[in-house]
Amino acid sequence: MHQELPSGAVLRDRYELLGLIGQGGMGAVYKAADRRLPGRLCAVKETWPQPGISAEALAQARRQFLREASTLARLDHPNLPKVSDFFLDNDRDYLVMDFVPGHDLQELLRNALREGHPLPERQVLNWAEQLCNALEYMHTQEPPVLHRDIKPGNIKITP
Repeated sequence: MHQELPSGAVLRDRYELLGLIGQGGMGAVYKAADRRLPGRLCAVKETWPQPGISAEALAQARRQFLREASTLARLDHPNLPKVSDFFLDNDRDYLVMDFVPGHDLQELLRNALREGHPLPERQVLNWAEQLCNALEYMHTQEPPVLHRDIKPGNIKITP
């Protein structure tokens, strides 16, 4: 298990970590302040190498990260967070993107079920249309961009 970076840590002399947003088996996402652009909040996604990975596999994973980060940085759609930077620091890969406020769809669904009612159909259809628009945009890129982790926990509902 990797050590969570502390609030107040500064990455690349620019991104001041304000707190952990979420963590999984392969990385973590932090809310951060961009010190170069005062008032701008961002999300910094940290990915760490798998324990015991060979040097060759690590080099391949780094090349894949750079390819994916470069591709994501070119995307520009209102339903996708904009990627603004990526870098390697202390054997960890970092992707910097817009901070998206709000709750994720998993939280909203869980709360609605706890309160004993479904989510409003009209609202869900609106969200589905926005998701489909973003996917259509990604799939029409050259080459097409595929999202490999679509799930309610990865879909933010903005205020």
